[in-house]
Amino acid sequence: MTTKTKWIIYGSLALIAVLLIAIFSKNIVNGLENLFVKIAIYLIVFCAGWLLGRFGSSRRRNDNERNARNITQAQK
Repeated sequence: MTTKTKWIIYGSLALIAVLLIAIFSKNIVNGLENLFVKIAIYLIVFCAGWLLGRFGSSRRRNDNERNARNITQAQK
């Protein structure tokens, strides 16, 4: 293959790619929008779960746990 035929092949492939993008641009945009919406939903759910786990489980310690902690700290 000569350089001229390589340029012709690459040019035609680039032209075909541009035409396909132009034809299917609306479908590509819709697909990207759906992808971004899914990512946003996953991020919201993850952040909500993280916040609930971080700040939502503040249980009270009973006296036995508190005394055991004080004993272990006193032994150090």
